[in-house]
Amino acid sequence: MKSIAKKAKAVPVKAVAKAAKKAVKPVKGGKPVAKAGPAKPVKGKAPIKAVKAKVVVKAPPVKKADPAKKVAPVKKAVAAKKSVPAKKVAPAKKVVPVKKVVKPVAKKVAVKVPTKVVKPTPVAVAKKSEPAKGGKPVKVVEPVTKKAAEKVASGAVAEAKKAVVSPAPVKVVAPTKAPKVSPPVVEVIEEAVSVVIEEVVTMAHQSLPPMPAGAAANGAIYYDSHMHTPLCKHAWGEPEEYAAQGVKAGLKGIIFTCHCPMPDGFWPTVRMADSEFEAYLEMVDRAAKAFKGKLDVRLGLESEFFPGMEGWIERLHKRADFDYILGGLHWQARDYLAKFETGTIEAFRKSYFNHLAASAETGLYDCLAHPDLVKNYHPDSWCLAIVKGSIATSLDRIAATGVAMELNTSGLNKSYSEMNPGMEMLRMMADRGIPVVIGSDAHRANRVGEHFMTALSHLQEAGYEKVSYFLKRQRIDLKISEVQASIKKAADSQLV
Repeated sequence: MKSIAKKAKAVPVKAVAKAAKKAVKPVKGGKPVAKAGPAKPVKGKAPIKAVKAKVVVKAPPVKKADPAKKVAPVKKAVAAKKSVPAKKVAPAKKVVPVKKVVKPVAKKVAVKVPTKVVKPTPVAVAKKSEPAKGGKPVKVVEPVTKKAAEKVASGAVAEAKKAVVSPAPVKVVAPTKAPKVSPPVVEVIEEAVSVVIEEVVTMAHQSLPPMPAGAAANGAIYYDSHMHTPLCKHAWGEPEEYAAQGVKAGLKGIIFTCHCPMPDGFWPTVRMADSEFEAYLEMVDRAAKAFKGKLDVRLGLESEFFPGMEGWIERLHKRADFDYILGGLHWQARDYLAKFETGTIEAFRKSYFNHLAASAETGLYDCLAHPDLVKNYHPDSWCLAIVKGSIATSLDRIAATGVAMELNTSGLNKSYSEMNPGMEMLRMMADRGIPVVIGSDAHRANRVGEHFMTALSHLQEAGYEKVSYFLKRQRIDLKISEVQASIKKAADSQLV
């Protein structure tokens, strides 16, 4: 083929045209007929062979002699496609199956995201050469095949021009293209899911500001961890009033622990109704926002203990993001008296301390409120020595659980005027290493932080070096001496 092209190169175009005119005569239908004789040689040039004249002049055998077709036949150009057929490239199902693409999204949906968000994932993604694991797109052979075809076609055109023959148009058949599906469709779905997840998580933890670190601006470091709201029907003043008093008392923060709702009409006159639970959360959150930067206001709950109602209490604790759960055992509850006041006064008191230990053993509470409250049951006959053995047994069981106990300063305002617990029981607690949290049990705003300096002195006298409080249901221990200094400093700063 190359030798023919070289020889044809030497023939001038004008000479060939002249020879062609002489050799061709018109016939019916307008088609030229080749003359039997060979073309005359041109002076000083090599003669043109008869075979060449047939290629140039004869119309019927153009297909056989056409150099363009021999150099680049259409079928051979397409043959390049056989080396990398489109069918082998197209099946992206093996490279990136739909399930693998959607799988990460399914993991994110594990946070209770509605499944509707995932359903719109287009199945058509499988038809596209999706990005592989590393995110790099799979190479498609299409551009290479096209380039090769174009190269062959351009060569064929050049050869045709040299031979002064108009080549038949070369049709380049491009490989079957896989439908283009934009990957961002999947990415957008993933982003949408992550936004939903973030919103769900935010809603679950939006109750209060983040935990502050270190002392407050006024030097305060301790919290009053027991107070109420008007929802319990025997407390007065709005949460903001309690917060204002907390600042005056030299505290870093306060934790509201109002009496929890209970089922089956359990002592309803001293607690919020279940229908008021959301209102309680809103009241505390409102005060937290109002005093942000001034006082840390937290959400807690004085959660009742009554044998047989543990399931209700456990479910209740999951209904909000509490910082502190205070276990409340109240001997004066109508239901408690009806069930357990069946023998002597001492027997009733022993029963009370047994239930106190049982409440700690449930694991539902962070701390036990006013531990010896039962001394107000027939206070004139209270004698710790009579029930000391029952108290010791109860404290041993409590110490084994790691649950803290409260030093409640409001005991000074009750019929048996003494903090709960009294000094002797406090020493028994110290001997067993039971952590202590101080709470005012304020039912009026002016009681917030009341008698705290006295309570801290009692702890030192009983043998304690540290006092505790809870945030996010995690115990934080502080040196008593540091708490005393911080309260004094913060309270004094209010007088300036």
